[in-house]
Amino acid sequence: MKCSDSTDINYRKEKNHRYWNLFDLSGKETNNDQSFSLNKKQEEQPCFPTRNDRVSFINQFTIEDRCKTLQNYLNTVLKHPKFREHIATKEFLEVSSSSFVQGLGNSAKEGAIAKRSIDDIRGRSIFLRVPFICDKLRCHHAEKWFVLKDSYLVYMDSDSALIGFPMLIDKAFSIKHDYRKTSTNNGIKIKNLQRSILNKFEKKDDRDTWFGCFINVKSKSLFAEQNSFLSYAPRRQQQYAHWFINGQSYMEAVAKAILAAREEIFITAWFLSPEVMLIRPCDDDSMRLVDLLNKRAEEGIRVYVLLFKDPPLVGLNSRYARLKLMAKSPTKKNIKVIRHPNHIVIPGTESSFLFSHHEKAVVIDQRIAFIGGIDLCWGRWDTDEHRLVDLCDENITELKLPNEKSDQLEEEIQKEEAAVGVTEKIAENSIIDNS
Repeated sequence: MKCSDSTDINYRKEKNHRYWNLFDLSGKETNNDQSFSLNKKQEEQPCFPTRNDRVSFINQFTIEDRCKTLQNYLNTVLKHPKFREHIATKEFLEVSSSSFVQGLGNSAKEGAIAKRSIDDIRGRSIFLRVPFICDKLRCHHAEKWFVLKDSYLVYMDSDSALIGFPMLIDKAFSIKHDYRKTSTNNGIKIKNLQRSILNKFEKKDDRDTWFGCFINVKSKSLFAEQNSFLSYAPRRQQQYAHWFINGQSYMEAVAKAILAAREEIFITAWFLSPEVMLIRPCDDDSMRLVDLLNKRAEEGIRVYVLLFKDPPLVGLNSRYARLKLMAKSPTKKNIKVIRHPNHIVIPGTESSFLFSHHEKAVVIDQRIAFIGGIDLCWGRWDTDEHRLVDLCDENITELKLPNEKSDQLEEEIQKEEAAVGVTEKIAENSIIDNS
């Protein structure tokens, strides 16, 4: 009896509590409140719009209304930081961090593709590849985000903007998609003068779409044609180019371009001297290369330097140049220096012992490029007069024979001896007068 009585009392309390809650409207939400909270939630986190209209009731007005609704939904997705950076959004819109960079051109096609280097098929791989069996395994493929531009193809990681390797559309650029060339199902083999890669697709339609884009871009590219003198670049008219004959005009133009840089400065050299003066004469060290780069780096300009890592026998002292440049820009840390390659001889592998970076280039903001054979180092600064020294304004233009130089030297010695004799006589006369 006690147990049943207690159960009955608890039931009555719960019933009375629910009864009185019907009249307590303080904690309840109206339909308007629920609608407002739903709209607010949709603004923060967009929900895909759905409607169950019958096909017979769809007309031009409903189609326009649905287009506006879908447009608002996509704009809301792009405004949300997490949804905008999601890989599904990038794949749906076929965009990436390189799609909107000024100067890189429009993207013909973008998307995530499983990539494998051709060298890995029967080169570095330790496993024997069996067709049709290994195709089902994704372990030998790496999914990358490919970007096809008007003159090149690049790939990068899906979650970063770090470019893996750019492939130029040159005269050897070829695309194959049959099984005999790719040795895989739904694959595309891409090859140019530098390297070749193999892309693997899950569906045949995706492969055909990319293959058509490759063919279309190649047919419009000027670099894929055979150029004059077997050059990699086509002949163009009205190009903005200027020739530099000597180091004086070249280094002065480089210094002015460095001062005019807005974003980045890239320098590659076989020999680089940080203390070389770019503009002479100069009263201070402001036109010294290392001080000029330090000034721009502290102003926010990114400086990248690629040096040939010379063996000690060569004597270019690239290690000193790297340490000297890296010691600058103490606050911004905007100077980056790389020495390449490491001269290591390993039996059975390709060695770089007989290789050297011999390119000389200065690129400003990827818009102005100085190319040719002049390093920013000692011994390259010269004028049109080809002076032996640059310590005075006087220039010796007459070439004398050795016997003429010896006669001139004897005359100068006689003049010095005569001057010494006159000085001694004057000193003796002054002593006699004083006595």
